[in-house]
Amino acid sequence: MLAVTPRGFKDVLPQEARWRENITNTLKQTLSSWGYAPIETPTLEVLEVLEQGGVIRKTPFRLFDTDNKLLVLRPDVTLPIARLVATRLDAASLPLRFRYVQPVFREEESLKAAAREYTQIGIESIGMEGPAADAEVILLLVEALQGCGLIDFTISICTVGVLREMLACVLATGDVDEQWCAQMLAAFHASNLVEIEQLLGKVQIDDQYRNALRMLGTISGGREAIDAVRNLASPLACMDGLEDLALTWDIIEGLGQTDHVRVDFSVMSAFDYYTGLVIEAYATGVGTSIGGGGRYDRMLEFYGKSAPAAGFAICLESVMQALLAQGCTDTVSETQLARCVECVLPLLESPASSGSDCVDETKLGVDAILCDEAKLGVDAILCDEAMPRGEASARDTAIANTVAVFSQAAGLRAAGTTVVLKTT
Repeated sequence: MLAVTPRGFKDVLPQEARWRENITNTLKQTLSSWGYAPIETPTLEVLEVLEQGGVIRKTPFRLFDTDNKLLVLRPDVTLPIARLVATRLDAASLPLRFRYVQPVFREEESLKAAAREYTQIGIESIGMEGPAADAEVILLLVEALQGCGLIDFTISICTVGVLREMLACVLATGDVDEQWCAQMLAAFHASNLVEIEQLLGKVQIDDQYRNALRMLGTISGGREAIDAVRNLASPLACMDGLEDLALTWDIIEGLGQTDHVRVDFSVMSAFDYYTGLVIEAYATGVGTSIGGGGRYDRMLEFYGKSAPAAGFAICLESVMQALLAQGCTDTVSETQLARCVECVLPLLESPASSGSDCVDETKLGVDAILCDEAKLGVDAILCDEAMPRGEASARDTAIANTVAVFSQAAGLRAAGTTVVLKTT
């Protein structure tokens, strides 16, 4: 028998593992800086409990334990956190801000050759609602992806409320059934305009609703896209979520943060628990979403607690794929750069005899810097134990070039002289 891993699972060797770790640490620092505290949930969940919060898609791995309970490997993190908050933190003061780094497991068709284990890095904001809360989630996602080193990416946003209201109105006429509505929602979820048109061709519904459903998924842009949907939906009295979306956009635009954000009504979510804002993140070089989220104000009600909630999850593997495609494999954030400068400036100002010619990497929160001069196109200066202590030129060169390396990796300055450091 060949010693292989199961389909959709893989080993991670040191070089990739180090890179994953650096990206993860950068993201954790960004999320922490916004006040999000770490939280963890079990790898295994009771299937029946998860299904209380919504339909479980992407058929998860299932197994029976010795208590004859049907368990699943966690296919999602949002539902387990909702369960946790409702049952373990019922008396906690709101709002609550949580961040997580956890693997999720999803079954895929074997012919797709897709991974079945992913690492999700994300947040849950519980107890806050309205445009300001939605804007916080979107802006944090932008900052998180920028901190990873991504350059070319887009955060698409919309509200699922309009579509759900339209489908509810059509269903109420008796011209369609719930199965058709579910298929239409799934087609929007997949941004499949061809499938939407085919579904519309199978039924006889009022032309106003037919035209609105046909046009809705084609509308995208900036503030004008929200106004276009308002004009489309207003005669049908299907305006749910549009005002909040407009105000959310205005907040983001007022802060000058719309470069990576666009309105796109083709990114509707079919997940049962979404009630308003829907978010999908895309990056050049990756054909699918690298992250997503939205608002799910009624999810906690299924577990006995009423509180608004929103959040997002980033797929670590997809971010890495995007970074490779965009040629951005160094993942040092501005936060790390600031800590680096904070560490080395006192050494620069101190007498040579009182300092070390090496910078303690543990204070920087990163691995040793290994610069490939062929890749960077610069000369490498080696600073190691063989370099005499007390020589100001060696020490100062090492310190100054540490800042240069971090600056270059963070994309804050052009390539310059680099240095390889060894910890003392």
